[in-house]
Amino acid sequence: MVLLVEKLGRALKFPSSSRLEDHHLNSEALWASLSGFRSNVSGFINKILLKPENPGRKLLSLTGFKECFELIDVGNRAFAKLVVEIDYPMSRWGGRATDEYLKYTLSLLDLLNSINSSVSHLSQAKISVSHALSMIRDSPTAKNLKKISGRSSGKDFRFEGSVRIGERPGCEKELVVLQALMVSKKIAFLALGLVLSGCSGDAKPYMEVRKFTGGSDDSLIKVLDSRFCEEVAKIQGTLEEVEEVNSATERLSAASSAGRYGEAAEELKARLETLENSIQGIGKKANKLFSEVLAARNKLLDNIRLTK
Repeated sequence: MVLLVEKLGRALKFPSSSRLEDHHLNSEALWASLSGFRSNVSGFINKILLKPENPGRKLLSLTGFKECFELIDVGNRAFAKLVVEIDYPMSRWGGRATDEYLKYTLSLLDLLNSINSSVSHLSQAKISVSHALSMIRDSPTAKNLKKISGRSSGKDFRFEGSVRIGERPGCEKELVVLQALMVSKKIAFLALGLVLSGCSGDAKPYMEVRKFTGGSDDSLIKVLDSRFCEEVAKIQGTLEEVEEVNSATERLSAASSAGRYGEAAEELKARLETLENSIQGIGKKANKLFSEVLAARNKLLDNIRLTK
C-alpha cells in the first residue's frame, strides 16, 4: 500500500504528456488493465501458494504465513499498477471508491491488531516454557513444563461494509477500481483470517472472515478459499512450530521421569529457538503491513481534506 501511495504521488506531481493526451481511455483498455491485475494475482496464487509439486505442505507455519503476507503485497502492487495504468489516482476517486477503500483499510487494521494480540500470547507462552526449561537444569524435574495452547481472539469481528459492488459507480474507471478493490479485499481478509486462525489454534476467525467476504463466486477467490479451507480443517491446536515445541515438551517430561533429560532438553531448546524466530517473523510482517495500511489510509484522508 505504500507503493500505491508513492505511485499515486508521482502521478499527481509529474503527469506525462501522453497521460494528458490520453486522459479518456477507452473501455477496452480499462478492462484489459483489470484483466492484467487479475492475472498478476492469479499467477502468485498458482505458482507460490498452491505449489503443485508439494501439495501436502502446511500453510499453518511461518513459511506459509510469510506467503500469505506476500500475497497481500502482490495484490497491493497489482492494484497500484492498475490505478496508474487507467489514470485514476486517489485525488480523482469518486465517493464510492473512497468510501469502500476507507472501510476496507479500517477492517484490515482491526484484523492485524488481533494477529498481534495472538502473537503476543504465543510469545508469553514461549517465555514460560523457556523459564521452565532453565529450571530443569538445576532441578531435574519436569513438573513446571506445560504445553503451549492457542488463544482465541475472544471477539466477534465487526467489519465495515460488505465486499460487494452494490449500486453502479459514477464512472467506468471507478467501476474498474471497485472490481479490483473487491478482489484485493477478499484476498487480504482470507489471508489474514488464515494467519489469525493458525496463531490462535481456532478455525473460527477464518470462518468469520470467510462469511464476511460473501462467498467464493469469483473463480480466483474460489481457488484460494478452497486451499485455505483445507488448512483450516486441519487445525487441532496451534501452528506447526508450536506443535513441535509441545511434542518436545512431552518427550522431555518422559525422559525426566526416567532420569534422562539431557538430549531431550537440548531438543526442546532448539524447538523454542525456532518458535522464537517464527513469532518474530510473523510480528514483523504484521507490523509492516499495519504501517503501510495506515500510511495509505492517511494519504487518502489528506487528499479528501485538501479537496474540501
